[in-house]
Amino acid sequence: MEKVSPVVLKPSPNPNKNESQVSSSHPGDNDASPTPKKPPSPKEFMVSVAARISSQPLPNSDPDVWGVLTAISPNARKRQQGINMLLTSDEHCIGRLVDDMRFQIESNAVSANHCRIYKRRVATEDAKNAENAFTSSTVAFLKDTSTNGTYLNWEKLKRTSPEAKLRHGDIISFAAPPQHELAVAFVFREASRSSSLNDAACLKRKAEEFDFESKRLKGIGIGAPEGPISLDDFRTLQRSNKELRKQLESQVITIDSLRNDNRVSIERHESEIKDLKESVSKSYLDQLSELQHSLEIKQKELVEVQRISAEQKHAMDDLNVRLIASIQSCTEANDIIARLSTDLVF
Repeated sequence: MEKVSPVVLKPSPNPNKNESQVSSSHPGDNDASPTPKKPPSPKEFMVSVAARISSQPLPNSDPDVWGVLTAISPNARKRQQGINMLLTSDEHCIGRLVDDMRFQIESNAVSANHCRIYKRRVATEDAKNAENAFTSSTVAFLKDTSTNGTYLNWEKLKRTSPEAKLRHGDIISFAAPPQHELAVAFVFREASRSSSLNDAACLKRKAEEFDFESKRLKGIGIGAPEGPISLDDFRTLQRSNKELRKQLESQVITIDSLRNDNRVSIERHESEIKDLKESVSKSYLDQLSELQHSLEIKQKELVEVQRISAEQKHAMDDLNVRLIASIQSCTEANDIIARLSTDLVF
């Protein structure tokens, strides 16, 4: 390493000259230390997530799908229906209590019928035509029908707001801005744009495969301008391939053992649940049979009590008849005794 000789500064009327000499003599003195990267703000983070997702091709190949809403906020990703809303009809209603379960959002901040997303054909001017003729194209629109409003790229839409045109990569958030902790945010993706992305990705993948195959052939000496590889290098590659194969086989064995353990644990868990269900149901059945038996006994006792009560009532009726007859006989006897007494007196 060369030794840097000290530089003697002479007074100069031009201060910039001295600064230039110092900077030229000691280039390291002016090098700024690397500043730490500033973390992105919540808004920048949501924008980057939406851009990354919108740049990816759609995994769905259904020809009826003309758009997809993909969840980008934590609350949106908690939906039981999944992170994607597939738009297949000309119009879809999104809200907390809509008829279609696929477009329901379970959140108190979301209205029952929060917004409508629909498409229709509109007339557009064809710039390529020399006569400036008008052609029709399909355009997606968003219309708010809620109480708390719908946010389109941080612009709040209300019921009174006009319909808003949707474009590929737009962020749609319900009830709160996209970066808010209560927001339910999605990114809108057009199927036509995604199909072009699919074609580009396919072409890129084919080019990468061709490049990889070319490099592979050159790696073993076929078509390489420097000639074939040495035998030692080839043996080294063989040994490394064997080691990799052994590692892969051990990983496969580990995965199989984990699968078997998982299957055994699942079967044991299912067996325990089955036994528990059977024991609980058996106890309930036993209790039910005991209750039925006691109910039958009570019913028999009730029938017997009713029979005895009927017999006692019949006996009381007979006693009443006899009592009435006895009273009548007693009355007649008293009358006879009274007449006899009267006759004896006279």
